[in-house]
Amino acid sequence: MRWQYKRVDLDIADVAGEAFEDRLDRLGADGWELVTAVQHARHGYSHEVHLLFKKAASETGELAAE
Repeated sequence: MRWQYKRVDLDIADVAGEAFEDRLDRLGADGWELVTAVQHARHGYSHEVHLLFKKAASETGELAAE
């Protein structure tokens, strides 16, 4: 199976909000599956989080539209 990938960068404070869950729901409805989350720390503090998603590429071998 072939995959396509998406990275979503967020401020760490945005993760606690209700809008964050809504965004995850929309990505899931579009076929995106969360693979991992990586914190990005600067000066010893986490300021950003990088979310990595994947979804299956189309059967024709072309990347599926977002």
